[in-house]
Amino acid sequence: MLGATISYAFFTLEDEMNQKLEAKRILLPTEYYAAPYRFHIPSLQNVDNSEKVLLSQNYRSRDWQQRLLPGDFLRANAPECRALYRIPEDLQFTTCIAFVKKDVAPDQVQNDMHILLFTPEGQLQQIFKAFPLNPVNEVFLEASLVAQYVGNEPIMQEDSTLGNTPPSCSNAVMAIEDPKFLEHKGINYTGIFRALIKDITTGKAAQGGSTITQQLVKNYFLSNEKTVKRKLQEFIMSYMLESKFSKDQILETYLNIIYMGQNGPFQVRGFAAAAKFYFYKDLSSLNLSECSLLAAILNGPGVYNPFKVPVKAFTRRNLVLDKMVEHQLISAEEAEAAKNQPMPTAQPRLATETAPYYLDAVRKQLQTQNIDIVGAKIYTALDLESQEFAQRALEGHLAKLEEQNKMIKQQKEKGVTLEGAILSADPSSGLIQVAVGGRNYRRTQFNRAVDGHRQVGSTMKPFVYLAALESKNKDGKDYTPITPVNDEKFTIKYENQKWSPNNYGNEYFGTVPMFFALKSSLNAATASLGLEVGLDKIVNIAQSLGVTSPLKAVPSVTLGAFELYPKEVLLAYTTLSKMGQKTDLSFVSRVLNVKGDEIYRFDPRPEQVQDPIAVASLVGMMKQTVISGTAKYVTLSGFQRPSAGKTGTTSESRDVWFSGFTPYRTTIVWIGYDTMTQNKLTGASGAVPIWTDFMKKATAEDPPDDFPWPEGTVKVTFDENKLREMNVPMKEPMSVDLIFRKGDEP
Repeated sequence: MLGATISYAFFTLEDEMNQKLEAKRILLPTEYYAAPYRFHIPSLQNVDNSEKVLLSQNYRSRDWQQRLLPGDFLRANAPECRALYRIPEDLQFTTCIAFVKKDVAPDQVQNDMHILLFTPEGQLQQIFKAFPLNPVNEVFLEASLVAQYVGNEPIMQEDSTLGNTPPSCSNAVMAIEDPKFLEHKGINYTGIFRALIKDITTGKAAQGGSTITQQLVKNYFLSNEKTVKRKLQEFIMSYMLESKFSKDQILETYLNIIYMGQNGPFQVRGFAAAAKFYFYKDLSSLNLSECSLLAAILNGPGVYNPFKVPVKAFTRRNLVLDKMVEHQLISAEEAEAAKNQPMPTAQPRLATETAPYYLDAVRKQLQTQNIDIVGAKIYTALDLESQEFAQRALEGHLAKLEEQNKMIKQQKEKGVTLEGAILSADPSSGLIQVAVGGRNYRRTQFNRAVDGHRQVGSTMKPFVYLAALESKNKDGKDYTPITPVNDEKFTIKYENQKWSPNNYGNEYFGTVPMFFALKSSLNAATASLGLEVGLDKIVNIAQSLGVTSPLKAVPSVTLGAFELYPKEVLLAYTTLSKMGQKTDLSFVSRVLNVKGDEIYRFDPRPEQVQDPIAVASLVGMMKQTVISGTAKYVTLSGFQRPSAGKTGTTSESRDVWFSGFTPYRTTIVWIGYDTMTQNKLTGASGAVPIWTDFMKKATAEDPPDDFPWPEGTVKVTFDENKLREMNVPMKEPMSVDLIFRKGDEP
């Protein structure tokens, strides 16, 4: 009877296994790659950090007298470097770093080597590609695999061949999990039948002595339920697997798919990914102690996690080593030496809480573009280090507010959590490098960075002033940064209703120059100016800069009483940072399909959508916002790079923003409650500190250059006396630099 049952099951399960094997081939993982590290000129990159970058990317350090192979680098002084690479004598430098990228063919090393030259101060000054020496402005390292998704399941997995796996690793696994692996046909008969008989006699699911083949079957084909039927299926499918594949194939597959722990929301699958997670090393470079620890962990990644329970992990690792000695795979002396090796300590992980928001934004973009991502390799613009900076800046300030702000603290105690979003892009490429959609992806998957649709408040005001700078006043003269505007309380009737814009704190300043009205975010002055230049023009300008959400030409549009998506704000402000030149934005640089064919490449087409001279005048005014206006915290905190921006606070204090940019990076920050609860914050108190904390770190290697002002502009400096003549309130002596169209300067 049992034989007939097994025979029937054999043929039934063979068909089922073939179907599942085929399904596994169809359900290919989608791979996401972070942006490759870029050495570039101009920059403030230095020699020590450059060396650290190469080491962190698992490049091998070599002596200057050793030949470089793919994935090698060396650091040498000037005489050594000149001798090696024939650097021209007229180039003055003190240190060089030479490296060969990992994907270079061995016979092409001499033709595909890069050499970085550094000044006596250690700053990168020149990049060459050899040979012959050709100066280049930039060189990219390899894009690193960030994560894989099977459907919507985030995993970390990196396939590796058995040949690339140290023998110590495969031997350690066999010693502790299946010493007879090379001898049996997939089943440890004694163990499996003992467990089966116990199941039948006791009516309970017992723990059997599973072989590596059985474990592979359980992980690949079956569920974890402990029933007689499932155990019988496991028995038959293990036998079939052994008849279809070699021992090497089975072991290699097992080492690639076995669950090895959790990195935030990502499952760590396989030894190659585990080597990176636990040791920050390539699998091929693991030693006996490290291989034994991985073999210990696979039995229970939660039970033997060396970061959380190092004593248990230590004990289990030593048991693995003892088993290896018992089965004569290593000597007692080798085991003893390995036992003396310490447990690894947890290394800082970049953006594990928020990187899934970025990848979610990537998926949504590609879905919108109807690009099939199943099995694809997606090369994103994700800057993991900057994403980490943004994550820390957001969480740090929100936690501080929840601790120190009475109202926000009370909301927190009620279970209402303050949330935020950050988007940051490189204006020159149009690539979005950072997308933080909330404080913690595991807690909430709602991606505020791309799906949040919130009122923008004063974020809209620069569009009002740009409309003016592209217009003439009632006297036929050009508006300029010092054109007087009326900051007085007023009421207007429209569509059978009244509207009165109120200044923050109900403070009004009378007649003031435009730049002061903008930097101080004066509602009455801005609304008055907007009505003067025309509401339709303001809407048209906003749309030309990148706003796609519906806007109505009503008075409240001047103060941002409409909802926008953060990406719209990012695009508009990126366009301002480029003096009115709009470039589409993308989270993705390119996509390869499952066959390796390129099916998408981001190819931005810059378009001049506004007068560059008018935009330059506006940016000059927006610089005053961060110097002495509503965002003066930026400058007071020590952020010295030229920057411009605008705070945004909605009338009922439900949304606060800061959108700002340098010549090299545009970043927007939003803060608020998902429940639309009032937070009583302002852009200055809520969003500006986050922006500043992030930008200090993210722009550390950018040159401190001012904006490239277009031809036809002139910079004018106004001293204290001139400012007083223009009715500019001052608490302390100051001077102001503003940008004018040539011919309009005073």
